[in-house]
Amino acid sequence: MSKYERIKSSENKNYRYRTTVFIICLLVSALLWLTIKFSSDYTVEIPYSINLKGIPEGKVLVNQPDSVLRINVKASGYALLKCRYLSRHDSYEVNVSQWIGRISAGTSDATINTLLIAQHIKEERSLPGIIEFVSPEELSLKFDRGVSKQVPIIPDVSYSFAQQYFAYDSLIIEPQLATIYGTTDDIDRVHFLKTNALKFDDLSESIDTMVNILNPRSNGIVIEPEQAWISLLVEKFTEAEVEVAVKRGKGFEQTRVKFFPERVKVVYLIALKDFKNIDPEMFTCTVNMPDDGAPNGKRLNVEVSDHPSSIKIQYVMPSDVEYIILK
Repeated sequence: MSKYERIKSSENKNYRYRTTVFIICLLVSALLWLTIKFSSDYTVEIPYSINLKGIPEGKVLVNQPDSVLRINVKASGYALLKCRYLSRHDSYEVNVSQWIGRISAGTSDATINTLLIAQHIKEERSLPGIIEFVSPEELSLKFDRGVSKQVPIIPDVSYSFAQQYFAYDSLIIEPQLATIYGTTDDIDRVHFLKTNALKFDDLSESIDTMVNILNPRSNGIVIEPEQAWISLLVEKFTEAEVEVAVKRGKGFEQTRVKFFPERVKVVYLIALKDFKNIDPEMFTCTVNMPDDGAPNGKRLNVEVSDHPSSIKIQYVMPSDVEYIILK
């Protein structure tokens, strides 16, 4: 190796050595600087989204309070670094009733000290250091019954019957209307209310029960009443028949006419308790002339135009008759 090459190699070793020492010193200095900085106390703002729940019964929140709570915490740099950037800060639920207690009737205003909420968050979420201040300082809440309107209650009820059993009357819901309270925007979206779904199979007894009315916007409206009474009278039915004379109906008022046959049998279902209360005079069977008229000998349908409301018509025998117009 030449003398020049030996000198150049020696200089390269010295340069690498000095560079290595410099980098190590720089890293140590940076580490010491960070240690000193993070050991000091700092104040950092930690935001939490606020979700209000537990609105007092019979009340509607009619204003828009602040939805973000900003908690300013003072702690060491290490603790704040972990809290601010390595921990999740999701929403926090505030139970309104728990903080403000019972609200009297009528329009009501209430405030919640946010420092107390922040202290709860600090304990539950293990926030470091001390709370310097909270923004906003309080949550202002305004309650009212709001505007109101009445909407129909629709029963969500399905049922089937055991053999020979039928509904004696229509399903009854009481009350038929409910009053809803809330903001104009909320109640304008509600046109009816439904009950909890009820299902009855193979009924052989009457239904008589209370059912909850569903609130489609539980955080926006108040319903009065919250329950309704549903009833359905169920009876055992039997088949019966009665012979009824065929009468002239629409189109035959001013016409002499003879029907063949002159009497028909009406077969119907009737509740056992009403079986003895049915009389043939309670039935009316008529034959109507078609709007376009009808030639002699054409058969026309027989209609049961009047009958007791408690029975269920099954069929008429025969279902149609012939007729002759007399001169």
